[in-house]
Amino acid sequence: MSEKDVIEMNQIFYDAFNKNDIELMIEIWLNDSTSQCIHPGWDVLTGFKNIMTSWQKIFTAAQDLEIKLSNIDVTTSENLAWVTCQENLFSIVSSGVQLSKVHSTNLFKKQNGAWKMVLHHASPVSGLPSGEKVSEN
Repeated sequence: MSEKDVIEMNQIFYDAFNKNDIELMIEIWLNDSTSQCIHPGWDVLTGFKNIMTSWQKIFTAAQDLEIKLSNIDVTTSENLAWVTCQENLFSIVSSGVQLSKVHSTNLFKKQNGAWKMVLHHASPVSGLPSGEKVSEN
């Protein structure tokens, strides 16, 4: 599996988020008691069931929110790969479109030939680097 495969899985994760697609989110994550998710401002969630419950709550809130990625970096080894990236969150508010930024680390584990997410850790960041390009995906 190449870095391209990991980048693709990472994008599918964000596609699931942008589409509020819980079934796609379920497919992406490793169904394991050691999987972890840390949403910005949330406590650490451990275990597949707890993580999926959190995504269901987020999707049920049905916010007008879209994430576009920038500053994507991938590192791979034989059975693990991690992606660091900036999540550029665009939300619709009464005054227009608001941009907020979150730095994310996503860890994938290869299982049965497929990359599955085992960790999503997102934390807010301040300041927007000059000349930053946000992905069109």
